[in-house]
Amino acid sequence: MKRFPAFAASLLSIGLAVSASPGRADDPANPPAPPPPATPANPPATPGEGAQPTPPPSGPRHMRMRPGYVLSELTEKLNLTVDQQKAIGSIIKNSQVLMQQLRGDDSLSRQERRGKMREITASTREQIRAALTPDQQKLFDAMPPGGGAPRSPDNN
Repeated sequence: MKRFPAFAASLLSIGLAVSASPGRADDPANPPAPPPPATPANPPATPGEGAQPTPPPSGPRHMRMRPGYVLSELTEKLNLTVDQQKAIGSIIKNSQVLMQQLRGDDSLSRQERRGKMREITASTREQIRAALTPDQQKLFDAMPPGGGAPRSPDNN
């Protein structure tokens, strides 16, 4: 219990230091600074009034996960029929379920999990390709694996 008085004294001194600081928010003599004016470098925050999307942060780039296959994108790019949309939609859903189960499996090492994810992705690609016509297969083969955007220096 000898530490309690020292701890209490520390908290008290911190509290006094904070309450005695000159820049308190509730101090009428020290009003908050007005927001900076809207400029091209600082666009307004409200949508529709010239708001621009925030650029990606500069600095070290991190790998971004590419999304899996998206039925609407495949439908648009490959001109899928209704029957193909149903078949490929169920393939994609099954793949998503398997991936989700795999992400929750703590019994596997990171390397094992990655390997199984690659297997699921390859299997999904094969199943989707089998549901396509030969002309659609040519377009599909030109698409990046996993259905995401192609990798570029800006997209690592």
